[in-house]
Amino acid sequence: MNKFFFLLGIAILFSSCQETKRVFIANTLVDCVGVGPQKCMLYKENSNDEWTYFYDTIEGFEYEEGYDYEIEIAVTKIENPPADGSSLHYSLVKIISKEKNQSVAQNISLRHKKPQSNIVNIEYQALSRGSFFQIKINKDRIEKTTDRNLENSVSKKCSKKDWATITSLLETIDIDKISELKAPTEKRLFDGAPHAQLKIVSSTKTFVSNGFDHGYPPQEIQELVNTMLSLTESIE
Repeated sequence: MNKFFFLLGIAILFSSCQETKRVFIANTLVDCVGVGPQKCMLYKENSNDEWTYFYDTIEGFEYEEGYDYEIEIAVTKIENPPADGSSLHYSLVKIISKEKNQSVAQNISLRHKKPQSNIVNIEYQALSRGSFFQIKINKDRIEKTTDRNLENSVSKKCSKKDWATITSLLETIDIDKISELKAPTEKRLFDGAPHAQLKIVSSTKTFVSNGFDHGYPPQEIQELVNTMLSLTESIE
């Protein structure tokens, strides 16, 4: 009986660190820059979305150019990633569909709203009367603090892959308009959730979002915010 509960606990722990997603993969590879110049797949999570770069690899997925894919993948958080490695591991669960596509990739539209090479820092802050949480990420460090005075913080090195993931997500956002994004919920207005805000700092300008409930960001920045939170989970 004890063995059963032990195995059950392991299964629950494992499942809490992993999620399953269905994604679409385009029929061609494109030039991109991650750790260095490379070829990237193009992916999207919904058929109506626009394509964006996928800088990582998917274990067990043998990509064949010229085919459109819909696949199911498992995304697992890596507790102690290597210095230049990603904090997320992707593996193939199953191929849902694979269809030959004769068209050339020139017609693929990327949500490349603005070059992201001049982004130097990204900040996320969530606060209420009884709590405070702040994340700062740049190409060198990932830092978090719960100290309102910003005197005590913990940090880790930001790997090249993690920074590439952040910049690829920034490519899906119209940075100039984040101050116009509407919060999907309003719990913070009656202390039902911490008040959160995203700040993107470039070499020439700072872009600040409207306030929103911590845990419920606007859809346009949801994946970026969730990735930032995920990257800080292994910092002690």
